[in-house]
Amino acid sequence: MADEGKNIEKWIGQVVAKKHKASGATICPFAKKTLEDRKIQITVAKEDVLSQISHCCSLFNIFHLDIVILYFDRKITEKKLSQLCRQAHKQNPLFAVMFDHPDNNGLHKGVSFSYGKAPLIMIQGMAKLKQAQKKLKESGYYEKWDIDSFDQFY
Repeated sequence: MADEGKNIEKWIGQVVAKKHKASGATICPFAKKTLEDRKIQITVAKEDVLSQISHCCSLFNIFHLDIVILYFDRKITEKKLSQLCRQAHKQNPLFAVMFDHPDNNGLHKGVSFSYGKAPLIMIQGMAKLKQAQKKLKESGYYEKWDIDSFDQFY
């Protein structure tokens, strides 16, 4: 994994999996276990990122992954990233294809949900993500963060 991949993993452990005072909750309650169980793959986005996303989707069950994160080591606009994610989800409807862009600070209740250093594409199995959302809703997670839900993925 390149240095940027290690930085992303560090960010997940220190920010995404950390309990925040403002809400009393982590950004993602499943992040710590995913890191511990090594069910994450972080890699640089290739030039043909749509093909790469489809390839990644085909590997989820083989490698028992919870998430694949592709990071960009080149410039890409937030609009283009959003379009890529929409197109990738159409090609791979069993997967949520979400993005994070440095132009969006992702600040909510004083906590930045955004990596902020490079554009990211995050890929997760839709069925597993829906199960997680159900658990989060039942646990009161969304109320802690004062949001309805995270249904805005592609």
